[in-house]
Amino acid sequence: MFKRKKPKGPPAGSGLLCSGAPAQPPASWQEVVGRYGAQVDLAVERARATNPAEAAFFAQEDRLATKWHHYLEVYDRHLSRYRGKPVRVLELGIYQGGSLQMWRRYFGPDAVIHGLDINGACKQIEEPGITVHLGSQADVPLLRRIADEMGGIDVVIDDAGHVSPEQILSFEALYPLMAADGVYIVEDVHASYWPEHGGGLRARGAFMEYAKHLLDRLNARYVLDPDPFSRDPGFADATQAIAFYDSMVVFERRRKPPPRALTVGHRTLS
Repeated sequence: MFKRKKPKGPPAGSGLLCSGAPAQPPASWQEVVGRYGAQVDLAVERARATNPAEAAFFAQEDRLATKWHHYLEVYDRHLSRYRGKPVRVLELGIYQGGSLQMWRRYFGPDAVIHGLDINGACKQIEEPGITVHLGSQADVPLLRRIADEMGGIDVVIDDAGHVSPEQILSFEALYPLMAADGVYIVEDVHASYWPEHGGGLRARGAFMEYAKHLLDRLNARYVLDPDPFSRDPGFADATQAIAFYDSMVVFERRRKPPPRALTVGHRTLS
């Protein structure tokens, strides 16, 4: 059996903005998550909320909701255009139901909110304007039925099992079914670095590596390699941008024509 060779040192140029990592890595993913837990003073957080997503989250007093704080700014950056409109939202992973109520508050009464979870008890969460489906995010026929029932999807928020193969299955099933200008958000992609969730640093099959590969697909028209798949512009033609954040990847759909290289003016250097 061949053993993977560990790199002898950092790659060239890796000193950029380095401040020094701890001598030992965390012992487990549980240690990582536990390290950053914080108590919330709702009155204080409401007073200093800087965007409507923060306000909607810190107004949650009914069902339990849990989010990383820095996600709230990202949500508002990419989803604010849907507020007050009949947006169709599907959240994968319901947990205790608080986030579905938060989305209802954030998007407004005209929003169509659906959630999917494997926990049968989540049916208790249904209320006017919120529909709950039971099943796995890896059940592709179920995902297609949900999309059909919703009459299409504008926003997907994947906060389900955080297991890379399932995240990829969900994305490949739902992304082509979304509205042409939809937004697909995958949360907690830090799990891509944990073997227990189907990942690892630069591990094949990790969702983060899959997303990095889609960056190449976004630029397919400029690839000189003879491989036809690498040069297929289908994904690029349907995708405006991929945004990487701490623990989150956001895909923005937008049908767009082939690029145009434009030149204006006439004066040049002599």
